[in-house]
Amino acid sequence: MSTIQSQSSPATLLWDHQNLIPLQKNLGEEDLVLLLTPAVVPLDQSPTNASDPFEPLGKALARTHPWIRHVPYSKERGITGIHVAFIKRARVVIFVLTGFSTEEGLFQLELAEVAREVCEERPLVLVACCEVSEKGARVYGFPTLIQCPGYFVADLQAVAVLLTSERPTTEATPKTRNSPPPPTWPLLKWDYDRDLPETHALWEACLPSKFYLNRSTLGSRLQRDGYAMHYLVREPHKGEAIGFCATFTTFTDSSGDRLIGSIAAIIVHKDFRGQGVGRFLHDEVASKLKKIRGVGIIQLGSTFPRLLYGLPVPETDMEWFEKRGWNMKESTPGNGRRMLDWLLRFADHPVPDLASAGLTFRPCQTADYQKVVEMANKESQKRYRFGWYDQYAKTMDTCYVNDIVASANGQNTKKFGDKLLDVWRNKSQAAKLRASICIANKETTRVGYLQQLGSVYKERFC
Repeated sequence: MSTIQSQSSPATLLWDHQNLIPLQKNLGEEDLVLLLTPAVVPLDQSPTNASDPFEPLGKALARTHPWIRHVPYSKERGITGIHVAFIKRARVVIFVLTGFSTEEGLFQLELAEVAREVCEERPLVLVACCEVSEKGARVYGFPTLIQCPGYFVADLQAVAVLLTSERPTTEATPKTRNSPPPPTWPLLKWDYDRDLPETHALWEACLPSKFYLNRSTLGSRLQRDGYAMHYLVREPHKGEAIGFCATFTTFTDSSGDRLIGSIAAIIVHKDFRGQGVGRFLHDEVASKLKKIRGVGIIQLGSTFPRLLYGLPVPETDMEWFEKRGWNMKESTPGNGRRMLDWLLRFADHPVPDLASAGLTFRPCQTADYQKVVEMANKESQKRYRFGWYDQYAKTMDTCYVNDIVASANGQNTKKFGDKLLDVWRNKSQAAKLRASICIANKETTRVGYLQQLGSVYKERFC
């Protein structure tokens, strides 16, 4: 929990797990910010004040970013199709409410939940113009929360300042006259042919043996034309590889314009740790991912291609990532929740007879394409399994479509209502990823190891 408030401001930033503030750092020139405010009676009921009570907030935000759209919502109509249309166009949504524990406030919170669902991966900021219990607010899991005592003009202007101002840093390293200048590290774009051997050696030098991969396997994970963006740091004098960072971008869903950025791995040789190499790599790649148009989420770890699903436990020093702005201690999905993955060896388990349950299984056919990708898209969004849709869509477009096993419920072979399984085969794309996924209506099976996850934009994952 981090609470930030300026000395004279009535507004308080209770937390920002998305690392979203200041807003303008995460907005393109033409990105739309949607301001959703309740239709309420103005606190200032003077005859000269006949405007919407939240108009000052919209005007204050527009001084920093011109593309602000202010759309009120009412108790009678709730979130309508008009609101949904604006949310779908927005890059960031700011939802304002005037109560939290009151009857009116609980209804507004319900509408905020609806808006959050419609937002999908879009960042949402909750602004509570009322008293808020931090413990109670934590239950709702909104990733960015601002609180102010009311919605007078001064309150709303203070909220706008918080939304658009740099957050104060808590890290300060005192400098002395005799301190040598910090070393500078050149950031080099990774090249498969030139850098793979040294990267493989660095991988094995930095990670426990259970994460070892042979060189060709590691290379197949890293070589993803159009989706991969990796960087290397070399020691300036000898030219040895001392640091490496792997990142990927993947389509979030079927829209074709929304992406998730993954910081898949950051490794630094033990002899050069504590000299700023890891911090340099982290900050550079995070900045580059944020600048890619369409990237609305950045996560630690990668879903596809699978390197590390998150931060391995207990090898990782989580405090280092917390200093970089990642929240690792929340229990809500995506906010540092531990992920327990199990590796299932099919040869060790007998195949049950599921005919009595009305389930039949068969290899997926080309004719199943639409229903399979629709199901993958729907389930991955509902469960926040980022990267699933893209992987299924790619596999369906290859000669390995039969590697997907479809389950039909009863006699209706067109209804994929129970399970969708990736089956490993030696030459299939799914096998190369070393990840089996089960999409089910009620349960999701995971493969891998115990991990911790953080996200800076939309912090919901598991």
